[in-house]
Amino acid sequence: MSRESKFVLLNVSTDSYLESFIIPFVYIWLNISPFMELKFWQRLILALIQSILEWFPVSSEGFIVITTVNGFHLDASTAIRIALYFHLGTAIAVFFKYRKQYIDAVLLRDKNLLRLLVVSVGSTAMIAIPLKLFMEEFFTEAAGWIVTLLTGVALLVTGSFLQYGIRRTQTNLSMNDRKLWDEIGLGAVQGFAILPGISRSGVTYTYLITRGFKKEDAFKMSFLISLPAVLAGIVFDLLFDIIIGGQSLGFSWDYFFLMALVAIVGYFMMDALLLIARKIPFHYVCFLLGSLTILLVLILFAVY
Repeated sequence: MSRESKFVLLNVSTDSYLESFIIPFVYIWLNISPFMELKFWQRLILALIQSILEWFPVSSEGFIVITTVNGFHLDASTAIRIALYFHLGTAIAVFFKYRKQYIDAVLLRDKNLLRLLVVSVGSTAMIAIPLKLFMEEFFTEAAGWIVTLLTGVALLVTGSFLQYGIRRTQTNLSMNDRKLWDEIGLGAVQGFAILPGISRSGVTYTYLITRGFKKEDAFKMSFLISLPAVLAGIVFDLLFDIIIGGQSLGFSWDYFFLMALVAIVGYFMMDALLLIARKIPFHYVCFLLGSLTILLVLILFAVY
């Protein structure tokens, strides 16, 4: 079997504006790209990082970037794209866990939840899109050690944010007590999680805690808003980078196997988080991992 036959090649034409808006929902141009430079065992490691760490406030994207840039020697912009598409697996896990709530929202049986999803993804986009465009420009030019150093710093920022959140003693608001400004702020802090090292679950959970919400409700809202954010991010990438930008996106068939693995492991890790969060102060974990990352960069920089 030839190398090309291992991939699904769908030639996408973008001659008309109509096709440009229909194609993202019908076709994906699956071609050979830097993603496919990774061997299966390397993609498996990244899938496990995503599925295990996504719900823990230690930035799964940050560790995917660190591993891909330093261990697998790909550029940071490619690493961020890989992290985005692996997030689809954990998004599927969220859907199955909260499928009744999502279905009620889509069918307008729960307009309160629908407002949360729409408002949060809108404010997320306002923050995340400019940051994504900046990162694509900066990370393409930046050396790997710079990206790793910045990721370590971001982990320290996440740890500081988490430490601030646990000092909040009055957390008695329920999910239904939220206001419109809570939803806007929640989506905005989620947008900053596009930066490697900034934990999406960490900053959203901490934001809600500081607003006075109960821990269980804070975790639930953090889980719920992740699905529309991931789907919006993938649609944006397909539409502007792949279709309009003319870039290529390469997947072999084992990508779908890895997505299923991420979804299954991620589903059970949601419950594990709720149990572990009562015993482990995650801000110390972020401080430790961030410090080790920065120390590693300084050592390698001094040696080479």
